[in-house]
Amino acid sequence: MRAILFRLSLLLLLSSATATAAEGVRASPWEGRGADGHSIRFDPDHLERPAILMFWATWCPYCKALMPHVQTVYDAAGKAKLDVYAIDIQDDGDPVAELRERGQTFTLVRDGDAIAKQYGVKGTPGLLLVDRSGAIVYRRVGGDAPEAVEAALRERLGLPALHPASSPP
Repeated sequence: MRAILFRLSLLLLLSSATATAAEGVRASPWEGRGADGHSIRFDPDHLERPAILMFWATWCPYCKALMPHVQTVYDAAGKAKLDVYAIDIQDDGDPVAELRERGQTFTLVRDGDAIAKQYGVKGTPGLLLVDRSGAIVYRRVGGDAPEAVEAALRERLGLPALHPASSPP
């Protein structure tokens, strides 16, 4: 029994250390192509405000469920206090039309597979929050519910908690 408890404790300790190790790591600079084809540069050494890097695809149902929650955070923070980059990966769809149809106002980065690889993102949705100093202060762990992601983003950005009755659909 003691051996089982010891192994469980060790497993919990290692899994929490792995999750935190992803946080506090510096973000990497990248360059991508925006909705209009122009270049978008992300330089974590010169950020004016925190940034969410959200890796998504038009075909992804989990992205579709998460993105309204990210939009709610973006709206609550305000465009002057937060940047959100919707980095389209693994996709043959039309991300411009998809964002427009969903009413989402993120900065679109097209064909972001190289950026995803740079951050070790292998699937969708991937999400990181980078603070003004360029440190990754939050990384969505696979399977985190959209409400939990929104709560974590709000907490780290110092935004008021959202009441369950007013959550996005």
